[in-house]
Amino acid sequence: MKKYRILMLWHIAVILVCTAMHSAAARKDEITLVMVPREDAAVQLGMDIANKYPTLLVSYRLGANDIVSLHGWTGTQWVNVSTEDFLAGSFFRKGPDSTLIVESKGVEVPATLLPPPDWCASVAKITTTEMRPLLHLMGQYYDFSFKDWNWFSKRYNLDLDAINPEGLNVSWYHKRMEDHLKSSEVKGNSDLQFWVTIRQAMSTERSLEAANTESSTADEIVSDPFTNDAPSAVIMGAADTPAELLGDATPAASEEIQ
Repeated sequence: MKKYRILMLWHIAVILVCTAMHSAAARKDEITLVMVPREDAAVQLGMDIANKYPTLLVSYRLGANDIVSLHGWTGTQWVNVSTEDFLAGSFFRKGPDSTLIVESKGVEVPATLLPPPDWCASVAKITTTEMRPLLHLMGQYYDFSFKDWNWFSKRYNLDLDAINPEGLNVSWYHKRMEDHLKSSEVKGNSDLQFWVTIRQAMSTERSLEAANTESSTADEIVSDPFTNDAPSAVIMGAADTPAELLGDATPAASEEIQ
């Protein structure tokens, strides 16, 4: 009987591990365009996300008279991205599967700056830069593994329960006995007030025809600064960027968070 129970527990553990690996792999197989306001904490979080998931990271600053400043992260430096290139989708070699826009409280990204549906069908927003709810929603979006939840908790000095109140991907063996005895009611629903779905793709799978077209045209765009050859580096280096774009390539915030 004891041997049977041990065998059953082993099977359950294997199923849990395989399920966690499958759910994490789903987002890691996709490319996400993450747009963050040019605030130190938001930019730092974007860079941390880009180090863990395939990401096109763009920081933005909204100025007077609808002036927009966009910069893309190469993995080592920031380079300018013109609004025209952004809207045309000519700033990357491989387009994103989805876009996640982070907004400062009360500062809405104009509709004219939303990625057009011809190169990104799914777009959502998180309308706060307060770190606790921002990490909570980011973690849900990316389906953070326990390892990632724990890493971000320590990185931003926030309790794990605060950024992951539902205990997503936190297996029973990572919890204390008293945690198992707590109420199982869903927590953190209030953070959904900060989540806005702008549009969603009809299907998460790209058609073979679209994939073939994308593959055949990717190498033809030689001026694109973005690339996904490296795990998280999303823009080519300064040598591949037109000289006129490098005049204001490094925002002050990036110097403080390196």
